[in-house]
Amino acid sequence: MRVLSAEGEVLGHGHFSPHSQIRVRLLELGEQSSGEALLTERIHAAVKRRSGHPLLEGCDGVRLVHAEGDGLPGLVVDRYRDTVVLRVGTAGMARRRETVADALVEATGASRIYERGDAAALRREGEAVQEGPLRGEAPQEPIAIVERGRQYLADVVSGQKTGFYLDQREARNLVERLAPGRRVLDLFCYSGGFALAAAKGGAQSIVAVDGSKQALVVAEASGAVVDWVKADAFRFLRAAEPGFDLLIIDPPPLARRKSDVKRASRAYKDLLLHGLRCAAPDAQLLVFACSHHVGPDLFRKIVFGASLDADRPVRVLGELGAPTDHPVALDHPEGRYLTGLWLEAIG
Repeated sequence: MRVLSAEGEVLGHGHFSPHSQIRVRLLELGEQSSGEALLTERIHAAVKRRSGHPLLEGCDGVRLVHAEGDGLPGLVVDRYRDTVVLRVGTAGMARRRETVADALVEATGASRIYERGDAAALRREGEAVQEGPLRGEAPQEPIAIVERGRQYLADVVSGQKTGFYLDQREARNLVERLAPGRRVLDLFCYSGGFALAAAKGGAQSIVAVDGSKQALVVAEASGAVVDWVKADAFRFLRAAEPGFDLLIIDPPPLARRKSDVKRASRAYKDLLLHGLRCAAPDAQLLVFACSHHVGPDLFRKIVFGASLDADRPVRVLGELGAPTDHPVALDHPEGRYLTGLWLEAIG
């Protein structure tokens, strides 16, 4: 639809959603509209930008389209070898899924295009949730991928999001480098991304905790020497004995809406407080919040409060975030949803 100024001047064109708080997702400025061809053009451009990128070499799993970061609001696309998985989150993209699928086949040559439904987003948009193959057949089992020499399984059909968390690639690289000889605790491990990185890096021991039996079945299929524990991560951490040298605390989104921030902040603080209490002297911690409502400044304050309450000083060794195939548009800062800190417990 056209976007008009108060004076009736055409400012641009975008996708209209009558049921959403965001009525229009702007796609292009100016009086002239490129129509459906714009989607195809931007999908091709996004795929081309990733092709041969030096920071994506050695990775079978890559994000091909990152919504506003690639000028395609409401569309996320991940590739796992010959399977491309898309998630649509707006009415405009939901109604153009066939155009999107055609463009992805042209741009990637993939044999399968599979859709995973973003149920919460589509309900807000007044759209039906759709899941299943758009081109080709549905994968019959998790897809084996390689990421910088690490072996993983992406559960495209039944797993979370599109099947794997590609946004933690750089943090997994760091865990592999930090792991040698360390006693590792991976909380909210899902299918074992961090735990398997630690195993490849030569960790002394690894405990990985998640509440999903299905995710742990996928993780266990790796054959790595890891103590996989099905448990509520909050309860596990409160009862954990001290002695871990490397802790990864990567909970699911705790603040999906702005109204969730206060409750989410308490939950993050609880995790960090008990994480510090069971950390060995001079332990390293990688801690994350994956909601743009809990940004870097607030997250640092939460960490500081947990450090005070635990009577455990920490220093920040680095900031962590999503990798290069998850770009953020300068005019859409909400696209920076993943906040992470690399910490060292002092003493």
